[in-house]
Amino acid sequence: MADIKKELDAIAELISSKTTIAIKQVTESLTGLVEGQSTEEALETLSGINIEYAMGSKLSTAFVAFESGILLSLKNTYSTIVLPEKSLRLLLESAKKRLRIELTSKLSENIMQNVIDGIATGSSIDDVIESINEVTPELATLVNTTYNQFSNTMSNMIIEQLPDDTELIYIGTYDTKTRDECVRKINDSPATKKQILAKYKNFNNELWNCRHKWEEMSSKPESQGFEATEFDDR
Repeated sequence: MADIKKELDAIAELISSKTTIAIKQVTESLTGLVEGQSTEEALETLSGINIEYAMGSKLSTAFVAFESGILLSLKNTYSTIVLPEKSLRLLLESAKKRLRIELTSKLSENIMQNVIDGIATGSSIDDVIESINEVTPELATLVNTTYNQFSNTMSNMIIEQLPDDTELIYIGTYDTKTRDECVRKINDSPATKKQILAKYKNFNNELWNCRHKWEEMSSKPESQGFEATEFDDR
């Protein structure tokens, strides 16, 4: 599990870097396009520009990288249940759509608004880009959270089909950064599906930027990424 986390982190950082570059390039292109125009003229010019399409084009390789991380997660999930390919594809498309909205739709709105504000106030390109970055979420965290939500949903779909007496473990990093909620679930592992449902009501992780998930226990839980004792990384 440690190895896959490092690989997913590397992909998240790559996507973050590509997105940061795309923001800069699109912003520079837009400001160059309306250079010398009044705010009114710039608004008219910019109204005909599809920024979302431009961002999507520049991030096409980033989404390919994201998909490779999803496939990596699938390969490293232990289960005696095989989900239908159609279900997995739908889940993948849902995750990609969620990330695309954040990296194209929402970012495009931020870019457009800040470029217009920059023209009206006579701000430099660097100041405009800085303003955009200030309202942009932490991109690597956003990507990792999307991975985690995908994995969490997939685990729920698998667990739903398992018998009530199936033993589960809460896998993921156990260190000083681990949330108290996750520590409790780690300490409760292994537990049966019925026991977990009775105590926690569901099989979700903590979702936002969570590094954990419930998974069916194999004969070698450590190889799945289960850490029963805390690693002091201070």
